[in-house]
This record gives sequence, C-alpha cells and structure tokens, in this order.
Amino acid sequence: MTRYKFPLLLLLLVFLLLLCSSSLAEEARDLTSECHFKASKGSGRNVHSLYNKNYEYYWQADRAKNNYLEVHLPEGETCSGVQIKWAQINPNWCVEIKENDEWVKVGGYEGNYLTTWTPLPNVTEFRIASHNRVSEYLRINEIIVLSAGERPDYIQIWEPTYEKADLLLVIAHPDDEYIFFGGLIPYYGTELGKDVLVAFINESSATRRTELLDGLWTAGQRSYPLIGKFYDRYTHDLNVAYKKLGKEKTQRYMIELFRHYKPEVVVTHDIDGEYGHGVHKLCADIVLNALKKSSDPKYDKESAETYGTWDVPKCYIHLYEDNQIIFDWHGTKLSKFDGRSAFEVADDAWHCHISQQETEFMVYTDGPYDSQVFGLYRSIVGPDTKHNDFFENLIPNEGSVK
Repeated sequence: MTRYKFPLLLLLLVFLLLLCSSSLAEEARDLTSECHFKASKGSGRNVHSLYNKNYEYYWQADRAKNNYLEVHLPEGETCSGVQIKWAQINPNWCVEIKENDEWVKVGGYEGNYLTTWTPLPNVTEFRIASHNRVSEYLRINEIIVLSAGERPDYIQIWEPTYEKADLLLVIAHPDDEYIFFGGLIPYYGTELGKDVLVAFINESSATRRTELLDGLWTAGQRSYPLIGKFYDRYTHDLNVAYKKLGKEKTQRYMIELFRHYKPEVVVTHDIDGEYGHGVHKLCADIVLNALKKSSDPKYDKESAETYGTWDVPKCYIHLYEDNQIIFDWHGTKLSKFDGRSAFEVADDAWHCHISQQETEFMVYTDGPYDSQVFGLYRSIVGPDTKHNDFFENLIPNEGSVK
C-alpha cells in the first residue's frame, strides 16, 4: 500500500496548485488611456473622447471609403480583447490584426449591436476599420482595451434578442425602466429567470443609448433590447404625441411586437403618463390598442402573415387602480445579486444614466409615481387571487428557464 502514497500525494499537490493558480488568475486591466492611437487622415482629433468616460462626446473618423483607428498597446502588454461602444451603427466595421505586415480581419459587424466585444488574445496592436465603396463615418463613444487576464464582469457581451418573451416591458425613454418600474428587470429577468424583453419606443441620442445598455447590463439583462425608431417629443397631450410620432406607425409597430415576440405578460406606463408625459401616454395607448387587435388577422395583415396573430394573456399597467399588485422592492432580496435588494440593483442601474443624474427623477418607491404599484388591466387566464406575481395562472413556457 505504501508504494502508492508518494504518487497520490504528488497528484494531490498538482491538483491544489492548479486550483490555486485558477483562483488567483488576475482580472484584466483597462489599458485604453495608456495606448497609442493612430487614425486615418484627418481623424486624429478628439481621440481622448474614446476613454474619458463621458458619453456626451464621441470620436469620429472623417467620412471616407476606408477609415480606421489603429490601437497600439503599451510596451510589454498584450491584449485580451476590445469593447466598443458605438455612437452609430456602421454595418461595414471590422477589427483587424497584423499578419505578415498585412491587416487581416478577425472580427466585425454581426448585427445592430451598439456595444460589442471582440476577443484579441495576445495581440499587441489592432485596428478598427470601415471598408466600403462609398464614404461613411466611424463614430465611437468609448472603447475599452483590456490587458491579458480574466474578463471583468462589466464587459458587455450581448446575446441576441429573445424570439419569444415571457414578459414584454414597453417604455418610452431610457431610464424609465427603473424610475417607474423599479426592480422589475432584476427581479423577473435575473432572479426568477424569466425572458424579459425591454422595448423602448424612443430611439434617443447616442449618449442615452449607450447609458441604456450600461444600465440594463447592470440590472442583469443579457438579451439585447428593442430600441425603437421614434424620436421623442415632449408634450402632455396624447393627440400631439401621436401627431409627432405617427399614430398609425406606432400602433402598427406595437401590434407587430406582440405578434413577433408573443409575450405572456405585457407591462407598460400609467395610462395618464405618470406625471403627464405624452409619450408615456402613447406607450400605454398603443399597448391597449394592440391588445384589441393583435389577435385579429384583419389588422396589419403584413405582420399577421409574417408572424401569425397573438392574444396576450395578461397585461399590467403602472399605477392602474384595479386588481393591484404592490411589490416591495426594498424587501425583495436577490440571491443572484449577492442578497442585495431589487431596489438597490435598480438604483445602481438608474445611476448608469449619467446624463440624467441632475434631473429631479429617481427610482420611486413611494408617492404618486411609486414603481411598486401595478394593476391587472387584462387577463384571459383568470383573475389574480394572490396579487403577488405577474405570472399568476400562467403555465411556464416549455424550454424557457424558470
């Protein structure tokens, strides 16, 4: 028996060493400010805006057929990858590395993602380029060049938009998802594992779109949201909002969303627009209109033919007075967020909207805009009796994570 003791001890020692080396792996560092940048002709100005953590400004290459931004890492450092936060989608962008003095594509456009991640292991230089027969821009809010090491949690690697939603959250503007809906996203989307699809009606600015993605990532979202193409217009009048954004276009858009993503539950703004914002009212109104029409093939025949019809089982409206659910975002502790409350996670996500921090808004958990109060506007699966869950009476969808 003793002749096996030494080999067994040696194997145990090797295992412990491997375990320790794995646990001690260093997290990759942000090297961006230490890198040297070289841009295509006429595009070298404002390079500092790539890493100043201020989304109000972006770097832009001059409009050209072949523009680029070279990135050279500090001496002695190698790369693990680059996060790019785009100010504008460019379907012809790519990331290239040097091989035998030639630039070779190793990553690039794979869909309309405004924040992208490209792995670049052991690379010391690379470039972000755009190749097209017509002149176009490269516009970037921020890049994060990471050293070798473990990828930090804040690096965003977005998964495709859900094809089938458990819950569709329809909101007007970036940051409304926390101000008026509180801990809904981290609670249902991460803690309970529901497929929560967030649909923003307004396209918003490049700044706010980047903040939007930072916030959703912080709240635990990994499936890319829907960002509408309707430009915001401030008004307290629903009819004016419809006139500015287009009544037929917005109503058809919502019918199409219902049919495409077939949500079990839809949640949206107060019918009166919380503090009276016309686009909040519009969100609620197009949802109520789509609830009536998305199951009828005679409305918007094109989307009916493409996706089929859909009868949404349940719809909740913020602050609606009937059949209410009142959540406790402060008291709801989330194991997926180390025991922090749903409010704390939502508040962190809200603070990602840096451009909005000097407004009077916050994540409301009391008062007239309380993000914890919702009413059941519609159900085809029976009335709520427990009044503690949007998914009461619903059978979990086969194949979705619950």
